Parts: sequence; C-alpha cells; structure tokens
Amino acid sequence: MLIMLSADLIFKDTPFIKYKESGYIGHLPHVNYCLVEYDKNFYDDDLFARFGQPFPDVLKNASIKRKAEYLAGRYCGQSLLQKKTTSSIIGTYQRIPQWPNDWCGSISHTGKYAIVVVVPQSVGLMPGIDIENLCPNIMFESADMFTSFEEKNILLKSKLPYALALLIVFSAKESLYKSIWNKVKRILDFKAAKIVALDDAQQSFTLTLTDSLTSALRSGSEYIGRYAFFKDTIITCITTANEPLKPL
Repeated sequence: MLIMLSADLIFKDTPFIKYKESGYIGHLPHVNYCLVEYDKNFYDDDLFARFGQPFPDVLKNASIKRKAEYLAGRYCGQSLLQKKTTSSIIGTYQRIPQWPNDWCGSISHTGKYAIVVVVPQSVGLMPGIDIENLCPNIMFESADMFTSFEEKNILLKSKLPYALALLIVFSAKESLYKSIWNKVKRILDFKAAKIVALDDAQQSFTLTLTDSLTSALRSGSEYIGRYAFFKDTIITCITTANEPLKPL
C-alpha cells in the first residue's frame, strides 16, 4: 500500500506536544512535513517564548483553542525550518502564513493535530496540505455544499466508503486552494474545482479547475494529489507550479 507520509523522526516533546513525527511526502522527496498531536489542555502563553515564537497581536483576545492550534502549527514549521535557514519564524499577514525567504509552505490543523509542509522555492513547487477529522454525519449533511451531482456519481463508483470519499474531496479542494492562494489571492468557492478521479489503490485524486482563475490557472487544468490516513483523520496534499511571490 502506498504511504504518502514517510516519517524518519518520531518523538514526544512537553505535555502540550504529545506526539511528533517528521519526514517527507512519499512521492515528493523535496517536500518535507512535520505532524504533531497536541493537547490544548496543556496550553500556556509562555509556550510561545519556550518554543522561540513571537506572540502575535491577533491572538491577544483569541480563545485557548485558537492559540493552541496556531502555536502547534508554528511549532511544526519551526521544527522543519530551523536546520535549513537562519530564520525559522513563520509570520502572519491577514491570517495568511508568511514564510522565510526562499521557502514555501502550507499549514493545517484540527482540534488536536497540526501538520506543516515546506519546500525550497528553488524546487518550483507550491504545496497545499489539509487535515480533517473523520466525521461521516457531517459529510452526509454538507455534501451538497462542496460536491456536484457529477462528482457524487464518481465517488459512488469508488471502492471507498461514500462518507470517506466525500471527506477526501472536501480536503483535496482545501489543499488545492491553499496551493494556488499566492496566485489568486482570494477565497474560492468549492465549485472552482471538481473531482474527476479517485484512486483508492494509489491513494490519489485528480482535480480540474472549472473556471479560469489566472492566465496560468486555466479552466480544465488538471492536478493530481495524494491522501493518507492518520488515526482518526484524513490528510491530503497537492502541489502546483510555483511562481515568484508578489509583494503584499
């Protein structure tokens, strides 16, 4: 069975970080990832200083949940970058992660997991990562929000349980939209892309754009990504061609 995540380091760190693994995306050796399980019950503002991360103004009035997930994501990013660059600080601008020079990345989290992927800009790839809890009832109730009749028919032909196939599609679109964010700089509707293939043997999916978003992101453009299972979650990852970052 294909494993999307290839871990080469696993350990625990503090009661807040219950589990941590890092490695690379199996079919993309230049794309490194870090995944942690964290416990918000052990969160404290002092952890920002302990982990060498600045406490952003946007979190001053935030909930414990928001602070904990933010810190867990930055902790993952720092773990990946601290041996690769002189600055491992991931900034924030209008809630969008700002990566150190010469690096691209993506962050995702649930209530107890956080995952980050990074890749050097020189590789020419922009990664998108997403992690979602397995919640069949929510998928059934919200399916019409992110899948069309045509997409549902494709999922029904899959060997995967329907609720799981729905979750993969939801997560896959989230990953794609994160990957192309720097090109479009706007929130996209779930109808902006559609699923055209779901391969449970290869744990892969194929999305195509339904509209032309930029001169490079044309209607019909096809993108292949991978998914993986981790405990009670699904993780999807997709990469698109990178372009020079435009000034904010």
